[in-house]
Amino acid sequence: MKEKRVSLQDIATSVGVSKATVSFVLNGKGDEFNISKEKQRLIKEKARELLYVPNFFAKSLRQTTTKTIGLVLSDISNPFYAELCKVIQEELHDKGYNTFFVNTNDDLQMEKTLMRELIQRSIDGMIISPCNRIDELIPILHETHIPVVFTDRPGDENADFVGVDNASEAAKSIQQFKVKPKKIAVIIPHQPLLMTLEQRVDGLREGCEKAGIDFEIITSVENNKQFSQLISESLKTGTDAMIPINNASSFQTLLALKQLNASIPSDVKIICFDDSIAFELMQPQISAIRQPIKEIAKESVDRLLERLSTPEKPGKHLLLNCEFEGRGSH
Repeated sequence: MKEKRVSLQDIATSVGVSKATVSFVLNGKGDEFNISKEKQRLIKEKARELLYVPNFFAKSLRQTTTKTIGLVLSDISNPFYAELCKVIQEELHDKGYNTFFVNTNDDLQMEKTLMRELIQRSIDGMIISPCNRIDELIPILHETHIPVVFTDRPGDENADFVGVDNASEAAKSIQQFKVKPKKIAVIIPHQPLLMTLEQRVDGLREGCEKAGIDFEIITSVENNKQFSQLISESLKTGTDAMIPINNASSFQTLLALKQLNASIPSDVKIICFDDSIAFELMQPQISAIRQPIKEIAKESVDRLLERLSTPEKPGKHLLLNCEFEGRGSH
């Protein structure tokens, strides 16, 4: 049977002092309240002996702040979000904050439930990469007055946001090909497109139109053999370049090209959106658009802390530039 949690009163009774005296000592205020060094020593020793653990939430209520930030991410299995989470947590820790992280699996209902649970834990603020549109999140955000910063995926035009201009960055990738393609196939995942992926497709379509390049969309399927057939048919109709719009479509496309014995870049050139360390291990190495993950994370934290100190400031959007990693596939 689980033993009862050790309280301040338990320590006070054991040492023969008041509960307030124990609280002052364990909060580092013993000298301030003229408590003798010997009594402070006895109280700290007894706290260690009894394995006393401070009550985080009770302390937070007294201080009116938890020094804790909620982090809501849509898919931690995605390397982009894994790195984003890591850097945000490190940045917050360096600035004296704890992080409560939740993963929504791109499930809108789960996202709403987990956001409410975070708010109930009296977090000081929240950094969110939402599943999709913000419409259904607005009622939840209106339930609390805590600051919120959107990262990677925007909220609305009036909310704080740190990320990239996906449409513009995707359009710029077309200019990176060493030889102007005749036809570009854009590879998209079979799931409904999220906002950022829609923006990439729009940017690629517009870029192809301006450059006079034929444009085709290929939607992936779970069956690799069927997908390889789609890629084969596209190559037969004159596709000489491909741009997968995320990591999942990138690796499936590269696998299909290998199964078809298509030579990169002589048969088909390829630029992938979202870089991966695996691209440097391939032959040829794969060219890719790299998002500034560390900068996005750091700016998101800085913006939230600024919002905590000056909540009345209007929201702003900070759009960072991507980097093109030109290797041997384009």
